[in-house]
Amino acid sequence: MTLIEILAILALLISLALIILITIQPRQAQTLGNDTTSNIGQPSYWRSNRIVKVASLFVSIAFFLVTLILMLLQTSNI
Repeated sequence: MTLIEILAILALLISLALIILITIQPRQAQTLGNDTTSNIGQPSYWRSNRIVKVASLFVSIAFFLVTLILMLLQTSNI
């Protein structure tokens, strides 16, 4: 297996993990007028399900980095 194949498989696994993490997060009802004025500066988003949200953040950053490295390696091999 080459490095590109390993990174492609890793990107696939990370994307599946990200899909699962996003789907297990509870949906929050949003009323646009209320949320934009009453929740400014309040950390209420991170208080509920903090572990899942932080894990989603780190997995999405990892997915971005793996995808970026994969694209850079593929363009350098052309």
